[in-house]
Amino acid sequence: MITKLLNTRIMYLHSPTIKQPNKKKLIDNTSLIIFAFSVVFYSRIFCSITHAPSILNIAHFAIVPFVLVVVLLTSRSKDHKQIAIAYSFLLGIFIFLVAVLASALWNNTGLINVIVSFMMLVEPFMFLLAIVCIPMSAKSVTRIKNWLIWSVLINFVLAAVQKPLIDAGKLYANGFNGTDGCGGVFFVSGAGNYVSASVSVVFALYFFTNQKTFPLWMRIVAIIAAFWQILFSDSKQIVLAYLIAWVLLILVNSKDFGKTIKLLSAIALFGYGFLWCVQNLKAFAAFTSWARPELYGPDGYAWYTKFYSVRSILSYYQSPLDWLFGLGPGHTVSRLGVWFLRDYWSILEPLGATTNPISQEAMEFCGNSWLCSGSTLFMPIFGWAGIWGDLGLLGVGAYLFLGYLAWQYFSLDDALKITSLAVFVMGFIFTQMEEPGFMLSIALILGLAWQERQLKKKIQTVRRGKEFPSYQLPITNSL
Repeated sequence: MITKLLNTRIMYLHSPTIKQPNKKKLIDNTSLIIFAFSVVFYSRIFCSITHAPSILNIAHFAIVPFVLVVVLLTSRSKDHKQIAIAYSFLLGIFIFLVAVLASALWNNTGLINVIVSFMMLVEPFMFLLAIVCIPMSAKSVTRIKNWLIWSVLINFVLAAVQKPLIDAGKLYANGFNGTDGCGGVFFVSGAGNYVSASVSVVFALYFFTNQKTFPLWMRIVAIIAAFWQILFSDSKQIVLAYLIAWVLLILVNSKDFGKTIKLLSAIALFGYGFLWCVQNLKAFAAFTSWARPELYGPDGYAWYTKFYSVRSILSYYQSPLDWLFGLGPGHTVSRLGVWFLRDYWSILEPLGATTNPISQEAMEFCGNSWLCSGSTLFMPIFGWAGIWGDLGLLGVGAYLFLGYLAWQYFSLDDALKITSLAVFVMGFIFTQMEEPGFMLSIALILGLAWQERQLKKKIQTVRRGKEFPSYQLPITNSL
């Protein structure tokens, strides 16, 4: 009897689902992850409601690296896979830092430009690395998951409430109408409606495919709610990005004939249903605004508008090395160059920030273009143009390497793969790859899905150990 009790106690202590009662900390790493995410996710709405200084919106640039350092110094993971991922991402982050510094040195850019540009693009990968480095228990995973669910729900409800209030004049949104102003927790910001709706879509796909312990009806409601938010926020680009991502996934899985057929059948059914809705339902009428063939000819105004920034950047090239290093962090059409330096110039100028006329010229072009005003789909200010313009091909390659690592380690199923590909596509539409609230939400979902899978493997290992103790493990023949 005593032996049985001792064995039970030992298994309890070593179970991966039980938090070990080692040294007590003032705040555990899981709480730090939740805190860092909350600072990014809720800072915009907090500043809007309390009229707090807008600098609080960028506090996460200091908090996320701090959390990563704490996690790296305190995590005691012995999992070889976690360690390999950590080293890979640290290498990728270092390579990207070298690319940013090389661009800055070549173009005599201010140091503060380097810091902000680096953080804007690498922060999601830092956050993802911090999540992965923690050996999480089932309790920790559940805490983060519950926080994510409630955060996404709050974002959706706020967006749904904001639209009628803004249209009725009962809520002021800095000149935005109900469509552009319904940013949920990202109220009020220029692209808050896109960011808010994108977060809902990313979560809905993850929730539907990965959280099968929840009732099916609840997961279907999440999908419907996310699509409804796309409609009432007029975030049509999200649908386009996911459709292209779907096609890219089919190409990725082209060697798997069975999966290719399933994906083709699914996209055909969705495409037919969506086309019927566009032709027959008023709520979908906004999608017809793109159906103007004259915009897409060889000399179409759509192409002229979309690639204005590319022509502008090339006109400033003075050396073949500009292709490699770009024109400097924040000197072209990145979010840093176009908006961030302008909005925080009073703080950044004394710190030695530098600018380039390209950013202002791009904004003036957009302001004078009726097509840009009608849809951000045709904006010449978009993520990949900003990375290439600021950091050159070296920066693009370094960023793609980080993206490849995220794809390799965390795109665990088709839903997560589509989301990863959709982010890549969105980089050609607008600057969402540089939106902290959007990118860190995706990082949290990818990291959480990875932790859940790791936890399941550990639980299966423990159960297998209970079924087959070491002295009774099944014998297999080997040749």
